[in-house]
Amino acid sequence: MDFTRRKFMKMTAAGAAAMSLGFGVRTPEAQASAASIATFLSIDPVTLAYKIFSSCCYYCTDKFIVSHYQPVALIEVIKGGGDSALGVGLGSLFSTGVDNNDYTTFEARIYEIPSWAIAMAMAYQDCKLCGVDKAKTGNPKLSSATSVCSAATDQIVSKAVSQFNKAMPACMPKLLYSTEFDPAWRTGCRDMAHTFLSNPITCNELTGNISMFGMELCIGPKWGPLYPRQMATQNDSAPIAAGIAAYRAIHVSAFAQGSFPFNGSLAIGKLQQTSPMVTVGFGAGSMMLDTQMRAGPVDPMHTYTFVWWVPVTCCKDYEEIMGICDGSSSFCG
Repeated sequence: MDFTRRKFMKMTAAGAAAMSLGFGVRTPEAQASAASIATFLSIDPVTLAYKIFSSCCYYCTDKFIVSHYQPVALIEVIKGGGDSALGVGLGSLFSTGVDNNDYTTFEARIYEIPSWAIAMAMAYQDCKLCGVDKAKTGNPKLSSATSVCSAATDQIVSKAVSQFNKAMPACMPKLLYSTEFDPAWRTGCRDMAHTFLSNPITCNELTGNISMFGMELCIGPKWGPLYPRQMATQNDSAPIAAGIAAYRAIHVSAFAQGSFPFNGSLAIGKLQQTSPMVTVGFGAGSMMLDTQMRAGPVDPMHTYTFVWWVPVTCCKDYEEIMGICDGSSSFCG
């Protein structure tokens, strides 16, 4: 059965009541980080697509199969240098640092969303969800030709990201990928393996939905060619250009570097803009997402955030689905 808007609102109201009773107590670190992380999550019933099916097994009458979309990664798209939507300064020798008026050039950082941030965004009723860990999977690596020019830089990026995570305070989300550590983000050199494939293809309403398991030639029907995977795009809309950069970063980290632990396929995941305005999550480059984003504002500092959602399925107790969660997942650690 579908999880309707009325049921969703009832669930969040129950969560608010649980908070007033003292559930969901957070550690000081989580409280300090809340404003810069959880506020960029927006969990609406359409994007969530929560469904409850039959019992998990013949004798499991109190456990039901649940499917929904799980928010797994937060992508901040910025101009480079010390810019950050999360308030965490980051930069390197490869940072762009261009003028704010030039929106054809973007940097992107991808963070794994911690469970406590999802708990806050759901008014501490996140026990109804399968969880981020249930969404983790591998992505097929592209052909070896894609690493001809980036084999060394991929190792550099991996080490730089690892060192960054070690230096971060408790409860901050784990950095998965940053274009500022990746010199190949600017050259488009990873496209060499796809040159002969992409040249005959024109991205339009018909061909834009072609998906080739990590070798997509188009970002949906509205956002033009995916390749070259580099920082520049000439799209006439700054939010759309930011959305293109967000998915390109996902694509590179998932299919080229292998650092993205969730399904990065264009045909599987949903992309949702969460600042400076919130949209419903739809396919990257789809007509529905493009229409929403074009109706929204342009951030004067060209700082945008996006959330990547992937489908998950798991078994849940009846009490978890219909009851009130205890708020235990709101603790960080």
